[in-house]
Amino acid sequence: MDAHDLSDKQRSWLNHVEACAAGGMSMKAYAEQHGLDLQTFYFWKGRLRKIGLVDPAPERGTIEPAHTLPTAAPRDTGKACIQLTNGVSIECPGDVDAAALAALLNAAMRL
Repeated sequence: MDAHDLSDKQRSWLNHVEACAAGGMSMKAYAEQHGLDLQTFYFWKGRLRKIGLVDPAPERGTIEPAHTLPTAAPRDTGKACIQLTNGVSIECPGDVDAAALAALLNAAMRL
């Protein structure tokens, strides 16, 4: 399906999805700014992605490291350094609890 075969409703949601992506804002912020229901916005983005009209790129806020460390990285350095794609750098002890690290990464990706 291409953009010419869309209903008015589909075209309207595609315009919102594209404007949100072009503006570089989160879907939540865009929905609030434009008075859109966030769940409906996510629904339409997923539906438009399914028919090939929206890029399947990762959502903002997903964890995608800029650099991947080898799995056999030595742990004797005493700290872990993580560079996120949003520009945030995190340094923490090498033996940090996995749940605490996940919470930290999720918070950092929302910045």
